[in-house]
Amino acid sequence: MQNISTADEPGSPDEVATLYHLLTWINRTLRARGASRNLSAGVASALWTIVNHGPVRLSVLAERESVSAPTMSRIVAALEAQGYIARTPDPDDGRARLLNPTPDGIELISNARTRKAQVLAEAIDGLAPDDRVTVGRGLTILADALRTTGPPDPHR
Repeated sequence: MQNISTADEPGSPDEVATLYHLLTWINRTLRARGASRNLSAGVASALWTIVNHGPVRLSVLAERESVSAPTMSRIVAALEAQGYIARTPDPDDGRARLLNPTPDGIELISNARTRKAQVLAEAIDGLAPDDRVTVGRGLTILADALRTTGPPDPHR
């Protein structure tokens, strides 16, 4: 596995390519080892957000997931058709709908979290305590930076 070198200039194409490759590999590995009823990563992420932050409006969900409203509308329709979420009237605006997880949606995310979390826990258990802190801090910093670097990609 390729490492980030301290000789690489921060933000250099080599550094970015290596980081992207590592993130892709980690994501693919967690998906493969912690698979959950064939939900795509984007659909599973949206359901996770609804379970953990619902009820939520579609527009807010699209923003949180960094996708366009039409893309999120398709994801929500699929989740609703599978019985993982339900739409209810927004008490603050009768024209709007809130997305709520169903018991099946909650169970699916809980089970998926358990399998993927176990894979991740096994990897983290093998790290030295200082490395655990470094990994957690690094991922938090990267996630926060990604949240603040521009509008959602309309093609996702």
